[in-house]
Amino acid sequence: MVIYGVALLAACLLAGLFVGELLGKLLGVQANVGGVGFAMVLLVVLCDALIRRGRLGAPTRQGVLFWSGVYIPIVVAMAAT
Repeated sequence: MVIYGVALLAACLLAGLFVGELLGKLLGVQANVGGVGFAMVLLVVLCDALIRRGRLGAPTRQGVLFWSGVYIPIVVAMAAT
């Protein structure tokens, strides 16, 4: 189901933002340090692991691919500001 792909993407984003905020605090910077990058790496790793186990169906993969395609340009634009 496509909604599962969106949920997987959202979970990875939240986890990545949390890690980025934590890293920023550890470094003494009042900013998110690499949270979006961590989210994308986590998404790639989770999708690969789920595909290898046969737990990520075709509709879910389509949801992840669609939102990943939309997500990356938006994040790049946000980072550029």
